[in-house]
Amino acid sequence: MKSAIFALRVLLILIFLLLPHSKFVSVVLAKVDCGPVTNTSGDLPRTVAIASNLPGTGAHSMASGLAAVASKVTPIATKVQPYNGPNAWMPLLESGEVEFGFINILDAQMAATGTGNYKKAYPTLRIAAGGVFPFTGSIMVRDKSDIKRPSDLKGKRMAWDFGGHAITQTWQSAAMEVSGLKASDVVQVRFSNLNDAIRAVPEGKVDATFAAIGIGINEEANAMEPIRFLSLPAGEASNKILAKYGASIVKQEPAAGIRGDTDVIGYALHVASSTKVSDRVVSILLKAWWDNLAELQTIHPQFKRWTKDTQAITNFTVPYHPGAVKFYKDAGVWAAKHDARTKEICS
Repeated sequence: MKSAIFALRVLLILIFLLLPHSKFVSVVLAKVDCGPVTNTSGDLPRTVAIASNLPGTGAHSMASGLAAVASKVTPIATKVQPYNGPNAWMPLLESGEVEFGFINILDAQMAATGTGNYKKAYPTLRIAAGGVFPFTGSIMVRDKSDIKRPSDLKGKRMAWDFGGHAITQTWQSAAMEVSGLKASDVVQVRFSNLNDAIRAVPEGKVDATFAAIGIGINEEANAMEPIRFLSLPAGEASNKILAKYGASIVKQEPAAGIRGDTDVIGYALHVASSTKVSDRVVSILLKAWWDNLAELQTIHPQFKRWTKDTQAITNFTVPYHPGAVKFYKDAGVWAAKHDARTKEICS
């Protein structure tokens, strides 16, 4: 009986991976814990923390904006705590030392299930806001480089590993996969964090690295020496590969390092919370950000993609926090399809 069930699961996975996928589809192959919120207190904490990447990144800038607005319009003092990446702060979310954090859709699924870049599962992880869509990234090179297309990366030095921001390696590998490249095609140069890897491109320490587009550290790198993002192969074949990451190929808008028409990887960037944070706290902060969206959009350009119709997305891979579900239902953006998706990933 067990062997038959295993065979059926394998067959279903293979069928799903071979089906056409839109940008709103992602693959969930591991069990997600959907337990209840354990913090049922109605009291408000004096402070909460939002974990982010290091200063200079989009996540840090947006976390700072959210913290400033929340501190101004709610009784909760909200602060930003920067780390090398979600791998570094996830244990603190689990222990309750931080209450929120910026994390992309793939990182969230891997953290919740203990797969990919995570050696253990973090079952308390929940989504508070769908966040920014699309958050974009591609492979960065020096503009004067003779690397004009991904295939030119063969034999070149690429930043690798990225320490506490291991998801960057995953996205880089995805960009290489859609470009027909293997890890053995490049010379791997290891870095402990994303910012150092980005700076290493204009410094000439590496020829290329994966980076998010539109983040502050790119402006710094571009000022050191002009940078350029490579255009990735578009089309059904690429999107079929990226579907398993919850991503797709999208057209990039103008930004530092974008030279002409450029196709890049697009994916959702969430604000996560945990079951150790009460429904009331989540609802109050979401309302603050919802009601003050216009102000947020003046703080950082990425907030222009923080629209009300992307806060309750339908391709989530980790359950939404119950406090978020209540808020989005009251706001009229949570529908039956969201409940169906919750049931799908929790079954």
